Order: sequence, then structure tokens, then C-alpha cells
Amino acid sequence: MTILVQERAASRSVLRRAFAVAIDICHAGGSFLARIIRIRRDRALLDELPDYLLRDIGIDRSEISLVTWFGSKAGSDGPWI
Repeated sequence: MTILVQERAASRSVLRRAFAVAIDICHAGGSFLARIIRIRRDRALLDELPDYLLRDIGIDRSEISLVTWFGSKAGSDGPWI
């Protein structure tokens, strides 16, 4: 193999890796954006519920943002998983 062919093969390899990294970054950004949208939707749905239904679920109105962001009561043994 000549040096020119080896350089082209090496540059293709680098470009492929760079392209794969760029796709991974876009995928991670898209996943994060989808999570933010889901959190906002769930928060809006829980805000619409009356207090007695929130108590049935096992949360207070003040815990809605905590539950939607983390999915559980931080450090407690509540029913949220």
C-alpha cells in the first residue's frame, strides 16, 4: 500500500469516528429534549388534579416538581418509584 492510500484510509476512519460522535451528541440532545417535554407535560397534568387526588397518589402539591423531575420522593419511602 502506498502512503497516499494509507493516509486516505486513516482520514476516513477519523471522519467516521467524528460522524459517529456527532450522531451520539445529537441523539443525547434529542433524548434530553424529549425528557424535558415529558416532565413539563406531567407537571401540568399533576397541577390540574385536586388536592384530594394528589393525596391519594401520595404526594403533596409542593412535591409535584420533585416527583416529575426525579421520579421519587428524595430520601423518603413514598410510593413513587
